[in-house]
Amino acid sequence: MSEKDEPVETETTEPITDEHGDVRRRFVELWNERTSGDPSELAAAWQPVATLLEDHASTQAEVPDPASPEEGSGETPTSRPGAQ
Repeated sequence: MSEKDEPVETETTEPITDEHGDVRRRFVELWNERTSGDPSELAAAWQPVATLLEDHASTQAEVPDPASPEEGSGETPTSRPGAQ
């Protein structure tokens, strides 16, 4: 990967990247609990994942993605200035 292809961490993307890592870790925990045979342990492992996903979806719905075209604008992501 060349330097220009490396993701740039910003104060916006860093928390998102961290949250995605947390979701991945929670799914691993959930996957590991699937064979425990104890429904309460599985439910306990699922609840943090469900909460993270709900919070993430709510935030994503509230905060527009600057790389996404605005509805009805006729723009495509690649037609925006600076888009590649």
